[in-house]
Amino acid sequence: MFTVAMIGAAALLAACSSTSGGGSSTTSTSTTSAAPSTSTQAPGPENNLETTPPTSSATEMSACADGQLVVSAQSMGAAMMHRGLRLTFALAPNTGVTACTLSGYPGVDTGTGGPVVHARRTPGSNGADPSQVVVVKTGAPAHAVVEASAMGPNGTECTNYSTLQITPPNVFQAQTLNFDLPGCELQVHPVTH
Repeated sequence: MFTVAMIGAAALLAACSSTSGGGSSTTSTSTTSAAPSTSTQAPGPENNLETTPPTSSATEMSACADGQLVVSAQSMGAAMMHRGLRLTFALAPNTGVTACTLSGYPGVDTGTGGPVVHARRTPGSNGADPSQVVVVKTGAPAHAVVEASAMGPNGTECTNYSTLQITPPNVFQAQTLNFDLPGCELQVHPVTH
């Protein structure tokens, strides 16, 4: 019985190999080779593997650099002996930059009017956080607040400065602003929107 089964299997095998057309073996070969070629196909317009748009998170953007920002200031008014101004950091025109990031404190130094005074960096009460990354883009500048006292701690009058040297955070190039501000208790807060 075992011999009969072996003869039958041999006959079946011989019949399969001698059939013309070989369609089943060709089909199985193309089926097995088609699967790998689909998975290793180079991406093209119809098989684009990048289906998610690029993120615009602040951590992936470049930090603002020299020449990319224009600094301006606006008075916040005077209250008793307190003075303040709001700095604005906007993208400079014609630089090709559409967005960049700022974080931390701008440098603020007094200019014309007396000895140089460096603004003390303080978190302030406006909720600005020095670790916050602020995206600066067209129509959406960053801001920082500068404060000073018009009277010294002993009731002495403060030196009034007519210019300020402002350096955006993590940038090396200072910009001069013509702005009157007393130099007593000069402080600056972190950038925010």
